[in-house]
Amino acid sequence: MRACGELWAYRAMGRLGNYGVAGVVILCAGFLFWQRVPGPFAPLLAIGVLVFVAMDLLRGRLWRRHFRSLRKYEGPITATVAAPGVGVSSLEGDHHLPWNRFLGFARTDSFLFLLVDQRQFSVIPLDAFASIERAAAFESILSSHLRRLPRRFL
Repeated sequence: MRACGELWAYRAMGRLGNYGVAGVVILCAGFLFWQRVPGPFAPLLAIGVLVFVAMDLLRGRLWRRHFRSLRKYEGPITATVAAPGVGVSSLEGDHHLPWNRFLGFARTDSFLFLLVDQRQFSVIPLDAFASIERAAAFESILSSHLRRLPRRFL
């Protein structure tokens, strides 16, 4: 779950960004109340913020429940990188994807992410490597096949 949070923050969809947007919208609603703007604008903004925050909290709960139910996380997962693509072995079986199926990769302080599309990704913890040099070598192999996705900020 921590990996998902880091990827969401990397892609400017993290909890801090969500609550920042919610705070700005609440300030706008307060300003509308203060100015006594007629119409339903201020209450609708306030309700929208509550829905937004509820969706953010619900997203975290649903993701945790989803990951706990996946069988492949009950045993070791091995990733192999070769010229034709990336292979992953887990309790669910063996999967091989060619390089052209990946959107790109991202790196945070703790993880490498191989993004298949906007919603599917593989997580590789950096502490799974024997040394920092091995992690850097793996990242250079990824760079030769995939583009590194830029970090986005709100």
